[in-house]
Amino acid sequence: MPTLAAHLLNGFLLAVVLVVWMQRIAPRLGMVDHPTARKAHEGVIPVCGGLAMFAAYVIGSCVLAPPLRAPWSFIGALAILVAVGALDDRLNLRPLLRLIAQSIAAIAMIALGGHMIGNFGSAFLDAQTVNADPILSVLVFCITVLFVVGLTNAFNMIDGLDGLAGGAAASALFWLALMASFLGRGNQITQLFLLLAVVLGFLVFNMRHRWRPRALVFMGDAGSTMLGAAIAYFIIDLSSGAQPTVPFPVLLWVCIIPVVDTLSLMIRRLHSGRSPFSPDRWHLHHLILDRGLTHAATTGLIVGLSILFGAVAYIGTVFAISDQLLTVGLLLPVAVHSLVVWMSVRRARLLRSTTPTQERLG
Repeated sequence: MPTLAAHLLNGFLLAVVLVVWMQRIAPRLGMVDHPTARKAHEGVIPVCGGLAMFAAYVIGSCVLAPPLRAPWSFIGALAILVAVGALDDRLNLRPLLRLIAQSIAAIAMIALGGHMIGNFGSAFLDAQTVNADPILSVLVFCITVLFVVGLTNAFNMIDGLDGLAGGAAASALFWLALMASFLGRGNQITQLFLLLAVVLGFLVFNMRHRWRPRALVFMGDAGSTMLGAAIAYFIIDLSSGAQPTVPFPVLLWVCIIPVVDTLSLMIRRLHSGRSPFSPDRWHLHHLILDRGLTHAATTGLIVGLSILFGAVAYIGTVFAISDQLLTVGLLLPVAVHSLVVWMSVRRARLLRSTTPTQERLG
């Protein structure tokens, strides 16, 4: 426990110190974000949170004693994502280039790390069946890569309000850390809590509250993609390796909101004939904002739901609730999200149909 407390304190303080330092030099490096019609902020904000969090995590896990033995394949993959994300924050890279880089990072993380999704739940595949069939092994490898790339983009897409992506990531890391503790995964416990402390250190500068109406720094694509990939890595880790493990569908509860929102967005964009990576204001947080909630209330609502859904995964793990039941239960957040989208689409259509009439009457 003293060692864990030291890592938590180191991670938090490192993040705070590095954010303060990078916040000062970010404008000189052009690492700033300007407000647009799609962005819910005012003024020019430094985009240095991602670099600060990555540096804090690497220093905290690999330099300070005792080292955590974080796999170099994992650190290297995060480094690729942070570098590409920082370039994207500065130069606005093409989606295809970002996707290629994310795929390379995911393949490196999985192939060099030597583990894939192992426990798909009793209703699906088990690790022994997969390992015995070369075709299934290739299929699971592809599914694992797709999951890493998908969650990387999911956290990137949910990063639209102050404190939202960081809060959702903190929730996921917290519940994953508790599940790792329940399973007795010593090294993973400390790594998860260290990264959680780093994210909390960043949120000190990113959250809105009554004494500060806006964020002081953003994490940028460098931070959101790093957190998405890191959470994907730990989910894969807890579903594979030495027994006991947690079924992959159960672990999805900790990140179900970003996953569902991203899939829903991409389907709607493709249905309308647009690129799945094209920007718009149809993210879940935009839809809730349009219902009249404040930025802080919207962030609080989504993060609160993330905490609630993560608790489902933890309770299901501790009390050995049927993974088949928890897998089917994933339809609940899907249904809630679909209801919000349907109500928003219906409201938008009503507004479009009434606006011309009102203009004619005026």
